[in-house]
Amino acid sequence: MKLITLNAWGGRMADKFGDFFNKYPDTDIWFFQEVYNSDKEEDHMIVPGYNTDFSFYNTLQKHLDSYKYYFCQVLKDFYGISAFFKSHIEIIEKGEILVAKGNWENMRGSSEQDHDRKLQWFKILLKGKKVLLMNIHLTHRPEGKRDSDKRLYQSDMIVSFMKMFDCPKILVGDFNLLPDTESIKKIEMTGMRNLIKEYGVKSTRTEIYKKPHKFADYVFVSPEIKVRDLKILPDVVSDHSPIFLEFDL
Repeated sequence: MKLITLNAWGGRMADKFGDFFNKYPDTDIWFFQEVYNSDKEEDHMIVPGYNTDFSFYNTLQKHLDSYKYYFCQVLKDFYGISAFFKSHIEIIEKGEILVAKGNWENMRGSSEQDHDRKLQWFKILLKGKKVLLMNIHLTHRPEGKRDSDKRLYQSDMIVSFMKMFDCPKILVGDFNLLPDTESIKKIEMTGMRNLIKEYGVKSTRTEIYKKPHKFADYVFVSPEIKVRDLKILPDVVSDHSPIFLEFDL
């Protein structure tokens, strides 16, 4: 099974996604972070000057029209994370959990403020066995990608949630963390394999990203997952690189 995870950067490069999706038509599962889902004019004034596609979820649906799609809102009803599954994949259970409570009301708060942070999850059947798939976008505030009380708390919430499921697991998304943080180690200590570390990935950001720390996105799998391939894709459709995972049981 083939999965691609990508922080879509608010759809700022939405015009590139048609060609991007055409390159990877056999992808079974897409996980996205930073997805807007609004057609309200008043919402379009919230983050002016960024060329954001405020109807990017609709844009994704048009490109991936044969997929089943799911939106998890994290700020009011117009911003969040999303997942797309090929129609043949059997989803037997799904949901979302809050991993950190936000205090943003309108995306114009101080650098110390943030919106809610949630984990979107799906339990699917693969070869007759249950597999837990998780999509997440963790806090980037305050600036930097080092440990903080909030980041440590988020990792604890993720670990507690995973302990509820006795099945193979895959956790992907934008963690906004450096590899040597305690927040990352908490997840590794559960036995989850950090494929970004295993595969010697040096950056998960594209050439558009000019800041020094090039880590943000991760792929974790439990030992039962057979990893066929993991690679950072070269496509520049965001300031984050798409990450490709091929896996089996």
